[in-house]
Amino acid sequence: MNMRNCTCGAEADVRRQTRRTADGRDEVIYRVVCPVCGQSGPAVPAEGKDEETAIAEAVLAWNDMIAQLRP
Repeated sequence: MNMRNCTCGAEADVRRQTRRTADGRDEVIYRVVCPVCGQSGPAVPAEGKDEETAIAEAVLAWNDMIAQLRP
């Protein structure tokens, strides 16, 4: 799956992050982030998925977001 460039024209990166949930647990998420302008895509929780699937979902969510901003 090809990742679309950011609206600023830069190539974005997939990042693995950890965030704290409201109930105090740590949750691993994947999201696409632009290293130039800082725009980030939707967070995709990794729970119950292998890494490849979570990354593919993050790229798909990014592509959908960019398509809405720049058809």
